[in-house]
Amino acid sequence: MEDTSRANNAPVPGQGPAYLQISQRLEREILQGIWTVGDNLPNEKRLAQRFGVSIGTVRRAIETLESAGFVQKMQGLGTFIRAQQTHQARPSAAQAYHLQEPWTSNLLKTDLCTQVTRLEKKLADADEARALGLDEKAFIWHIEMRHQFKDQLVALETLSLSCRVFPTLSMDLLNRTQGNLYQLAAEVFKTRIGQVTDEVMVKNLDKTMATLFNKGINEPSLRVYRITRAVDNTPIEKREVWLDPSLAHYRATPGLN
Repeated sequence: MEDTSRANNAPVPGQGPAYLQISQRLEREILQGIWTVGDNLPNEKRLAQRFGVSIGTVRRAIETLESAGFVQKMQGLGTFIRAQQTHQARPSAAQAYHLQEPWTSNLLKTDLCTQVTRLEKKLADADEARALGLDEKAFIWHIEMRHQFKDQLVALETLSLSCRVFPTLSMDLLNRTQGNLYQLAAEVFKTRIGQVTDEVMVKNLDKTMATLFNKGINEPSLRVYRITRAVDNTPIEKREVWLDPSLAHYRATPGLN
């Protein structure tokens, strides 16, 4: 399979780092069966020509795929597609949220804007410690991310992460991958995601949330409670998501399309 059309394959400005867009494009092709187990990917020069980027960018994209277990580099032979035991949820920042009609039909090609608004290191409370399998008063990372459509808040996420798994987390790392935690886990902290469990329910907005979403108090909202575990079953993330169901819907397995 070879597609050398620059227009069809070039990374899109403003849609995240070029290497990440390329790795995600190749990953989708693998999951769709365009590349099959044992296939040898084109060399770095040919991939660079296909995507209209430098060889260094392609090399970084391949390293990302290798970290996620999709390919294996063999010295002197090339890069080969590996058998996939389980496909891991590795969403980009806003892939979990899809705008409802009529928003998508009226504003084609308009995406949600994702912003990491807070990163702080703090002592875990009882609920956070229990969810992450930590002793109370252990240090964790607290992250807040907002997904907005124009000036309207669509989804608010708060994440609690184990400092043992993410010892050197920073705003720079989060911004470089647009808040893609699972990409960071695999690429930077060498941790493979084994299981993502979501508990989804309808909850009424309290005063604070109603103000953030520009809604009335007690209006219904979608609330998602997530626990993420590494392949060795170690809990690494507790996530809470509040979503405006009038603007968007939630995809339970955002990385598998």
